[in-house]
Amino acid sequence: MSFDPTHPMPTQPPGRPEPPTREMEPQDPGQAPQDPGQAPHDFSPPPQGYGPPPQDYGPPPQDYGPPPQYAGKPRRRRRPVRRSVISVFILIVLAAMLLIADRVGNLIAENDMANQFTANGFPVKPTVNIEGFPFLTQVAAHDFRKVDISATNISAGPVTISSLNATLTGMHLSSSWNGATIDKINATAFVSFGALASAGGLGGTGITATQAGPDKLKITASLAGLVSSSVEASIKQTGPRQITIRVINNGGLSSLLSSFTSYSFSLPAGVPPSLRITGLTLNTAGLTLSAGATDATFSEPAK
Repeated sequence: MSFDPTHPMPTQPPGRPEPPTREMEPQDPGQAPQDPGQAPHDFSPPPQGYGPPPQDYGPPPQDYGPPPQYAGKPRRRRRPVRRSVISVFILIVLAAMLLIADRVGNLIAENDMANQFTANGFPVKPTVNIEGFPFLTQVAAHDFRKVDISATNISAGPVTISSLNATLTGMHLSSSWNGATIDKINATAFVSFGALASAGGLGGTGITATQAGPDKLKITASLAGLVSSSVEASIKQTGPRQITIRVINNGGLSSLLSSFTSYSFSLPAGVPPSLRITGLTLNTAGLTLSAGATDATFSEPAK
């Protein structure tokens, strides 16, 4: 194939159409020339109506503050709880110590008061119970609200009192702790029939004592179930602090009861001087006497 310089070379392969030529639009003299390789500017408004409007997905998320910081070793937050536990433990220990001191002080005071009764002449050491809690506050105020006193087998002259119980209400201690004033005292004492018969000189086997009336005592003596005799005696209060047993019917006193005689007995020693007998009750078991006093005094004996 020979080359003909006079024949122009085809710019497009045979069989493919040539692309249409773009006519150059007239350019504004004040506008900068456009780069042939740059796409032409399109100043038409953007298309509208492409799809539905954006949906509403609810309120915006809440702001929970900055994220937690994990840098470094986390702080221990149990120390305040531990301190509170220690404080509670200390308070419990102190309360227990105060309770122990209160009870120990109560026992010491009860023992001292019992010794005070025997120092004043009471025949036996009584049992003393100082009521009320706390005890130390009563000591600080020199006032005991209630004191219970009890004793057994108390000698009162010829008679042995089986039991005695007394309640002291409003006991006010002196500033020097050597005496007290008591607002009110109520006491009861019990004497068995056997003790009443023994005090009159009768005792042992074959002797029985029973109630013969509101204020009468009947004593019966028997010997081997073959010989029996009895005697009656009255029981009366013959003084503010004295009781008398007097024979009123000897029934022709036989030798079995000839030793029984009249006698008297008083309240035991060591009780407040103002304590007075307020009543006598005779029952199937024995004699119960009541006593009382107001504004009674209780003092330490002179040394």
